[in-house]
Amino acid sequence: MRDFRQAQSGRTLVHPTILQSQDERRHDPPSPPPPPSNNKEDSSNDSSLSKTSSSSSSIFSFVVCADTQIGMSSDNKEWETELEYSRIAIRYINDLNPRPKFCCVCGDLCDMESTFWQNQDNVEDDDDVVFTKEQCDQIQEQQRKDFQMTWSALHEDIALVCLCGNHDIGNRPTKESIDSFQQHFGDDYFSFWSTKHSYNIVINSTLFSNPSGAPDLYQQQFQWLEEQLRYARSQNQTTTTTTTTSIFVFGHHPWFLYTETEDADSMTGVSPYKQWTFPDHYFHIPKERRMPVMDLFRKYGVTAAFSGHFHQNMVSESSFGMKMIVTSSLSDVMNSTGKPNDLDELNTRGLRIVTVNDTDGSFRHKFVSLPERAI
Repeated sequence: MRDFRQAQSGRTLVHPTILQSQDERRHDPPSPPPPPSNNKEDSSNDSSLSKTSSSSSSIFSFVVCADTQIGMSSDNKEWETELEYSRIAIRYINDLNPRPKFCCVCGDLCDMESTFWQNQDNVEDDDDVVFTKEQCDQIQEQQRKDFQMTWSALHEDIALVCLCGNHDIGNRPTKESIDSFQQHFGDDYFSFWSTKHSYNIVINSTLFSNPSGAPDLYQQQFQWLEEQLRYARSQNQTTTTTTTTSIFVFGHHPWFLYTETEDADSMTGVSPYKQWTFPDHYFHIPKERRMPVMDLFRKYGVTAAFSGHFHQNMVSESSFGMKMIVTSSLSDVMNSTGKPNDLDELNTRGLRIVTVNDTDGSFRHKFVSLPERAI
């Protein structure tokens, strides 16, 4: 089985295919990787990558999944349903040729959250499941083990990124809930080079969503994020080439759904699910903590941000050209009444393939719908 905790340590991603220096200190940015070797990638084509597959080492891909959220559909009475959705995704990813450099699961790995027992006073239906605190902890522990066992089937040549969502550390994360996640999955935020000119920043977006339970950790991450962005952009000035570094940011929550200046008062859409109705503003980062980050993203030229949490596809663009790419879930799918009607992507369960040209920094992405069950 994969060593999940060790793979996300020292504030970087540790994997044989991810080029990193060996002497990094925990809070320092990773050193730029050495130039790619002259070995050509496998030139076999795959329909999912279309013409973006290439024998040139300047072309590479990665996969974005979101909200595996095992246990969601049954309210944590069982989670074989969601595990099978993950198995279908893993088989699809393993069959990609050439193989992606990494796969990022954008949070809400499991559904059970350790504070669900506190919600029992809000139960309105006799069919609702009520858990004790001990049961919440036991189920979360088992779900994490089952997630790790299942995702260990991802091909060993593909690095796996497991970032935390609100179901992993709570809507109001604390040092204790973050520590619990780290005990199983390693660092909750980190960065890594996937190629010489492609820098990836993985964040704990739940701290940006609600930092009230751990304000010091929020401030530490904000400072770290600015350091990473400054470092990544500085690499353009320390190389003799004219290639621009691509900066990709991964988190659970979308920074915004439709426009970077949206706020709760301007959003009227809702996503019905079972007995609940989730307003659109539940899903994004609140404006007061979003805009300082948008200023940083603008200043340092972030290429794209990837997220989940919305349980449906949504692709928007900031005023400065950054793509905000929200990927649908590998669990239950929702459908907001606030989304535009002219979206190009189906609102289904699936994953996203991102193909990057490391020479000019351009990228393209494609959402792939997955079947309900193995064929």
